[in-house]
Amino acid sequence: MTLLFGDIRFAQSARMVDAKEGGGPPSAKLLTSGRSNEIFPDIPLDSRVNGRVEIYSIFGVLRNADRTMLQGANVIVANPPSDPRVAVTILSLGDSFATRADIAARIERMRAAGPEFGGYLLQDHFATMGQISIFQRPEMVPPGIGLTFLLIYDEGKASERRQRITVKAVKTEIRKYTVVVNGQATTFDAQLSVIELMNPLTLDFPGSPPDIFFTRAANKTLFRETTFVDAGVFYSAGRLELPCGINDTFVKLPTIYTQVVPNNRTESNLVDQRPSSRYTVVLAESPRRVEVGITPHTKQIVIGENNAGKNFVERLFPLPQPGLTFIDFFTLGQRYTARDDGTGRITGSGGGAVSHLTGDLSLTTNAIPDIGSSIAITWGTKDAYTDRSGQGANVRMPELVITLDADNDSDQAKPGTIVVRYTSQNVIRTFTEDGNGTLTGDATGVVDYPSRTLVVRPKYMPDPGAEMEITYEIDGTITEYFPGLSPDAGGFIAMTLSQQPAAKSVVVQWATARAVSNTSGGNLTTTTANKDTTATYTYKPVPEYYEPAPAAVLPPAIGYKPGYIPIMTS
Repeated sequence: MTLLFGDIRFAQSARMVDAKEGGGPPSAKLLTSGRSNEIFPDIPLDSRVNGRVEIYSIFGVLRNADRTMLQGANVIVANPPSDPRVAVTILSLGDSFATRADIAARIERMRAAGPEFGGYLLQDHFATMGQISIFQRPEMVPPGIGLTFLLIYDEGKASERRQRITVKAVKTEIRKYTVVVNGQATTFDAQLSVIELMNPLTLDFPGSPPDIFFTRAANKTLFRETTFVDAGVFYSAGRLELPCGINDTFVKLPTIYTQVVPNNRTESNLVDQRPSSRYTVVLAESPRRVEVGITPHTKQIVIGENNAGKNFVERLFPLPQPGLTFIDFFTLGQRYTARDDGTGRITGSGGGAVSHLTGDLSLTTNAIPDIGSSIAITWGTKDAYTDRSGQGANVRMPELVITLDADNDSDQAKPGTIVVRYTSQNVIRTFTEDGNGTLTGDATGVVDYPSRTLVVRPKYMPDPGAEMEITYEIDGTITEYFPGLSPDAGGFIAMTLSQQPAAKSVVVQWATARAVSNTSGGNLTTTTANKDTTATYTYKPVPEYYEPAPAAVLPPAIGYKPGYIPIMTS
């Protein structure tokens, strides 16, 4: 049978009241489409100030005589509330007899009971109390502000009492306690944490007395931590931020979150408060590309129940450089990134600012990060590298001494013919000799023509394994011997060569001897003496004398012997 309009309707539950016993099985009373206040009553002023969770149970019913199996039906929130402080959320327990208490318990299971905290409830506490006292060892960490804990008495029994509490403020101090152990009074130190609660206690909870072993008394109230878990699937609706078409695969909403319980916490940024490498810079492109990473510093913000929100403040040290701050966070398992645009403004999947002078970071994320995840902050500083490109290399170029080959030792290099090539950075470098004994071009230095010796200082560092290619010409050496010449009154000797010599190629050698004789006027002596108890020793050095060798034996440019003085003329 075909379904007709009105065959599927909503029916009220047996008890449409926002009380512990509310809910129950479906009733025969149907809801009227479009009528106001059939499910939720008007919101009173105190609920707008303090917040309130109202839970009502309704059912979908099929109203026709057909016994054909219903293939399926969906329920949606088609028109969300226009008041931004009001949210409507749908949750199905799959239980036709569930009460408000069952639904509230399912919501509360988002904070499941965890391990027992390192401390216990000190003495008895009663309903309406707005604070509790926790007894701990002195070295233990006190309960954190904003965290949720669970008080349980008679756990697992029919008389079980439990209440979730949220820490609003904590005051901690070390006190001395005295107990009797084996008939002796013993004094010890203990930490007392007085916790101010977000909401007062609704039940009585018996506590434990002070104990030197910091052990909770049997059958007394447990003080447990809570763990965030997925308690079920909640459904809601949100208005589009931008219009969309029927074929669009993406839509944009102001937020993907809805309120399940009221939140009376207010987020505020406090800047300039002292807190308790994915990016590279190209330093050079030539002669080769040089890159350095500049994100050696990282910091994380662990997201928990106590700090889940959109606003975060941190101080970065060392100070970040402009454009080198990155923030990564996860929302619903999806990674989002925000970064500094270089002016101190945070852009991308978040907003805020970072000070390059103080390191203060004020961040507002586009969505609430997942509880249990971390916000990762990475930034780079100028200390990551030092630019020394303008200082020059403090490396001394090599100095080379090269002797040119020749057929005879007496041959010399011809001026103006020496050309040398070598490679540096795979580029051929060239230097030459200018004919006056000076090297020019891609090296500096001097040339000694008679000995065919080059002293070279390259302007460019030769490549590893590089060889120098040298081209040059050799001049034959002419040797003349002038015996019997005597200096004139001025000490000069005149010689006439048989050929015109090349510049800087003349070498003159001669021998000198010193004669010492006694005269009536005095002695020319170089004697020295020393004396001991038995004898006197006298020493007189005699200068060496070398007779000039024949011209065929003595080469003029090399093989100088003591007593001969070479002179080069131009």
